[in-house]
Amino acid sequence: MLKILSGNQMREVDKKAIEELKIPGILLMENAGRAVYDQVIEIMDTIEDESASVLVICGKGNNGGDGFVAARHLIENDIQTTAVSLFRKDNLSGSALINHDILENFTEIVYMDEIDLDKLRQMISASTIIVDAIFGTGLNSPVKGNVKDIINSINEYTEGFVVSVDVPSGVNADTGEILGTAAVADYTVTFHALKHGLINYPGADYAGEVIIVPIGIPESLTDGNDYNTYLITEHYVHVSMPIRQENSHKGTFGKVFNVAGSIGMTGAAYMSSVASLKVGAGYSILATPQSSVPVISSMAPEIVCVPLEETEEKAISQKALAKALDKSKDADVFLIGPGLGTEESTVEFVLQFTQQLTDRGENLIVDADALNCLAIKQDVFLPINSIITPHVKELSRLMKVPVEEILKDRIKFARDASQKFNTIVVLKGAKTVIAEPNGNIYINQTGNSGLATAGSGDVLAGMIAGFVAQGLDLKNAAIVGVYLHGLTADIAVKELTEYSLTASKLLNYIPAAIKEVIEIR
Repeated sequence: MLKILSGNQMREVDKKAIEELKIPGILLMENAGRAVYDQVIEIMDTIEDESASVLVICGKGNNGGDGFVAARHLIENDIQTTAVSLFRKDNLSGSALINHDILENFTEIVYMDEIDLDKLRQMISASTIIVDAIFGTGLNSPVKGNVKDIINSINEYTEGFVVSVDVPSGVNADTGEILGTAAVADYTVTFHALKHGLINYPGADYAGEVIIVPIGIPESLTDGNDYNTYLITEHYVHVSMPIRQENSHKGTFGKVFNVAGSIGMTGAAYMSSVASLKVGAGYSILATPQSSVPVISSMAPEIVCVPLEETEEKAISQKALAKALDKSKDADVFLIGPGLGTEESTVEFVLQFTQQLTDRGENLIVDADALNCLAIKQDVFLPINSIITPHVKELSRLMKVPVEEILKDRIKFARDASQKFNTIVVLKGAKTVIAEPNGNIYINQTGNSGLATAGSGDVLAGMIAGFVAQGLDLKNAAIVGVYLHGLTADIAVKELTEYSLTASKLLNYIPAAIKEVIEIR
């Protein structure tokens, strides 16, 4: 998997490389600027326009220094290039100042105090490629004044491509927050490792295609527990897939015991149960209100149904506890929550059932209404050996924190919840976040807006349970399930579009996603 660093972590790594390993900072800047140059050339090779021109807009920090280097390489290779510096040299220092002075030997640098904003806008409009080298990972306060106007002008007047250096200027590298305004990049060339702000929204929407380039910093500098955020890769999922032995039978691949459904919510029970089978579980056993059994059996005869005593409103009753525990003795993993509802009797069933499973040491995936049932209690209890799969509103109820606060830093709150409840947290949404109690974070890169539809979370919960049934540990079951769930949607929308994808249709594309992952080389 790929490590993801915060802006502060990246600055610490730079400092260690320079001070402890004695790697000259100017060499790192040279490598960074050269990588930006390489990306600009790649774009120019694609558009095949001999009259193409580049405008490099440089700030005063290391990001600006990277821009000076890129401009020099472009000029050396006969690319029509103009370098604009927002600051005079007396505002520059270190490697950025050195590269500013070197660039002066190759071209006349245009200073922003020599031109007005209208002139810069004309230059932006006339250029094929804009290199945004204004702010890097150190920005942590809102962009204001003239610089804000310049960034807005890049967004409004660019007719070609924008290449941002490390992060789009105005994006908080730690959170993805937009600090007043931000450059909208077509490409972001980021150095050594991904940054949080490039994959967290809304920053991810501004980053365009992200290219990670090495600049001469050893990977060993990001070893250790402090660097514990990762991007899930296809290769990791490939090697983590459960092995399918030829000499096997249905018992080999495990039993999922799913407690789900209520009147009007049989679809949630059906989809979560079928999803477990689609990813390879040997048995999918569904414990559901007795009145729901005929409906679900007619939809999917391969599901083994256990009818449970129900309330007058046809939800699972507290009285069903003994039967559910008895019928689940041989299960390898439990899933509870899809479509349960939150009737008082159902809430009591959930609380007692999860406590009993904890006492038995079972593996448990807690989803949807089971989370809402648990959140009703003042002191939220979550079982050990579990995965919880909340969306933001459900996590808000569990953590007693406003949704708006969680949305500002989903990674932080997923990690906080995992450590508070001592459970693996799968915080669903665009770029789903998986958190372990030890602080490790795994961020998913698959999926699309087609998953923003009723029932897609039920499919995900069933997929994760199916992988636990086949022997994956809870962490890897969550990682593999989340990645494949998103990939399934990515494959499905090629035919159905993001507008028309439904959860039941999603089930049909799970085999294609598995096939794609297991066949990679």
